[in-house]
Amino acid sequence: MLTRGRHLARALKDVDDVAATIKWLDALRELSISKALPQLIMRLEHLSRQDLDLKVRLDLMRVYKRPVLKAAAALPNPNPRLPFGGFRSDQGLTAEQRLDILMRDNLKHLFQDLDRKRYMASAATEENRHWVLLNRFKFLRRQVRYALLARRDCPTHTWQDAHDLFVYLVIRGNVQLNETMHVGVFDDDFDPETEYKRLLLMGHAHACGLPGDALLALLPRLPVWARRSRLTDPGGHLGKFNLMQVEVSKDRPLRVNPSSLDEGFRGWVLLPDDGYLDFVEQQRRAAQPFFAYMTA
Repeated sequence: MLTRGRHLARALKDVDDVAATIKWLDALRELSISKALPQLIMRLEHLSRQDLDLKVRLDLMRVYKRPVLKAAAALPNPNPRLPFGGFRSDQGLTAEQRLDILMRDNLKHLFQDLDRKRYMASAATEENRHWVLLNRFKFLRRQVRYALLARRDCPTHTWQDAHDLFVYLVIRGNVQLNETMHVGVFDDDFDPETEYKRLLLMGHAHACGLPGDALLALLPRLPVWARRSRLTDPGGHLGKFNLMQVEVSKDRPLRVNPSSLDEGFRGWVLLPDDGYLDFVEQQRRAAQPFFAYMTA
């Protein structure tokens, strides 16, 4: 027990020191993934509970991103052609899912800190906020994609975090829904609305139970299909059937409601691009036993 305590103390030493963390990560690269991974997870867990200066947390997240992605790349990839994605079961969290959760939690904390201190607004602050927002969506997308390919549920709170983030961006005016002319608020190709719709389409594809080859063919086409899909107000769809309902107060992906929509709800109706619907329908016909719409 004493040895384990000393090991824990060493692993968590200088967790809030950026320069020391860089040295620690460099040393970690010399270890096997089986030895390095528990230490990396331990540090990220501890970091998520610390009350840090805004700049320190930002610098640390920039430092951790590449090692986390490299560690994840060294772990077994889910194979949608195999039962349970190639794992023994679909229960519990894999190491890669834990890494993505910890990065998501730390980035969420950082994003909240940035927006609480908007009085410090400057070009650098906006640039940092953009980097954090982009990476929040990146690690959300990694989680949803992983669950899709491994044929397992997303970790708890994944969908609620995605919904909460997008609602927040809509309220802040970073996203303008149902506009006839889209004016991007970012200087590159990153578009939060498209990223969110991409998550929703992945969630729907997961529920459809498409075969492995279809999932692999689907993923590279999703950015275009997501951009062409629309999120609309439920009030304009009363009485309609088989709507893709995005209920933002629920920790779950969209659901297809086979009944008619009798009243509005907190969220949106997703109108997918025709290309996405055609693709799913073709796969449904080719692999009928694997296909089932989500109805709950």
